[in-house]
Amino acid sequence: MIRRKICFLISSVILFLLTGCWDQVDIEERGFVVGAGIDLMDKKQNGEYQIKLTNQFVVPSSLGTPAQGGGESKAFSNISATGESMYAIDQEMAQLTSRSPFFEHLKIIVISKDVAEIPNLFAEMMDIFLRDPEMRRGIKVLISDGDAKDILDVKPENEKLTAIYIESIMENSFKIASVLEPVRIGAVHAHLLDQNSYVIPKIAAIEKGLRYEGAAVFHGYDNKMIGELDGDETKGFNLITGNSKKGTLKIKLDEEIIAYELEEVKSEIRVDTKAKDNITISVKINVEGSIAETFGTQSLLKKKNLTEIQKQVEKEIEKIANHTIKKAQEELRADVLGIGNILKQRHYEFWQTVKNEWDHGENYFAKSKFNVSANAKVRATGSTNQTKNQWSDR
Repeated sequence: MIRRKICFLISSVILFLLTGCWDQVDIEERGFVVGAGIDLMDKKQNGEYQIKLTNQFVVPSSLGTPAQGGGESKAFSNISATGESMYAIDQEMAQLTSRSPFFEHLKIIVISKDVAEIPNLFAEMMDIFLRDPEMRRGIKVLISDGDAKDILDVKPENEKLTAIYIESIMENSFKIASVLEPVRIGAVHAHLLDQNSYVIPKIAAIEKGLRYEGAAVFHGYDNKMIGELDGDETKGFNLITGNSKKGTLKIKLDEEIIAYELEEVKSEIRVDTKAKDNITISVKINVEGSIAETFGTQSLLKKKNLTEIQKQVEKEIEKIANHTIKKAQEELRADVLGIGNILKQRHYEFWQTVKNEWDHGENYFAKSKFNVSANAKVRATGSTNQTKNQWSDR
């Protein structure tokens, strides 16, 4: 009897293992999607919007080897479909290609500015990407000035796939202070839930390729794009929030230009919450860096010059930061700097009294007073120009 039960158990296990994967799809039959673009086509009389979704599919036969670079044939195929809902478009998309769309390798989602400027439409477009179990939380999201399809149509010279090229640009953004760190769909989901204002990187198609710079600003309570930050304003945003890891500041010493390379940025924000109409926000920015380049004959080894360089760097940082704050308070009237999150974390009881009208309605954020101070250090100066001076004296 025991032997019979053991045999039955072994047979059941073997039978279970032989069933295989019921939903298995051969890799040759999959259509790998690496990029997606969403554009606004039209608004119908019933209030619904006609949306165009463009998916970038990989063409495996045109990929070749990495050493071949950009060949004559494109390694991708952009297929577009239109509809009133992302689900309907997704169903139509499946009929336009001979291979089943597979999204586990999706790298980027580009949303056109026209879509982003309509209240809550951006959130609706994100919904299907957030719900689909194939989607990964690391997908990067961007806002395009023109049509998102035009971004995916760009054929880069040194990459086979446009989506991979854009992702590489975003990953290397830590070297430039005027661009945002990549914003992933997981972070977008968090923004949609907490209703705080937020920023998403911008991208645009230009004559020679793509320009990745600046940020689109969204109001959190209606998830609508209300404006943007240009390169310098984005640099100020990164300095205030401490997100800037690298970058260059140009200053002048006796009318001679010096490039100061940021190597470490730390930001400390404190909020004085004595009264709703008298909120004071202190921003202290500490930076360390080195002299990357000089355009003159000033000796960088003189203590007087070194001290003056640090002062000029501090003035430049304060100028850039104050300009961004002014833009956020007076023009955008949106807390893109995350002050609301600081209030929620450190002054929760006070936050409960202002949260419903923090950056809309009464807009306590716009009424707040900011005090910005910067502290700069020079780690290394180099002595190239002194060497030039020594030789010129002979």
